[in-house]
Amino acid sequence: MLLKVLPVLTLFLVLTHAAALANPFTEPDTSDLEKRDCKPDGCKCNPSYPPGLYCGYCAALPVSSCPIGGACEKNVYQCGTGGKCCNYGVRNSCKARDGPCG
Repeated sequence: MLLKVLPVLTLFLVLTHAAALANPFTEPDTSDLEKRDCKPDGCKCNPSYPPGLYCGYCAALPVSSCPIGGACEKNVYQCGTGGKCCNYGVRNSCKARDGPCG
């Protein structure tokens, strides 16, 4: 009796496990930055750059948002479509000028 149930049970377990791991590597949606918890500090991103994370010294943030040599160069920003911008504060990799720049 156990030999008849075992293949069915094995198939069931394999299929449920595969369904749970459909695509664990999907990219986060950055199109609606207003819904995220961010510090509105008046920053603007260059809309010609793709959405992503950028340090303050990256070209995606114009000098008007983060002056050269300013403390904001150590902050990480999330840029969205149309120049939307969120400041997430100081990040160690930005302090070390080691990105991210997109």
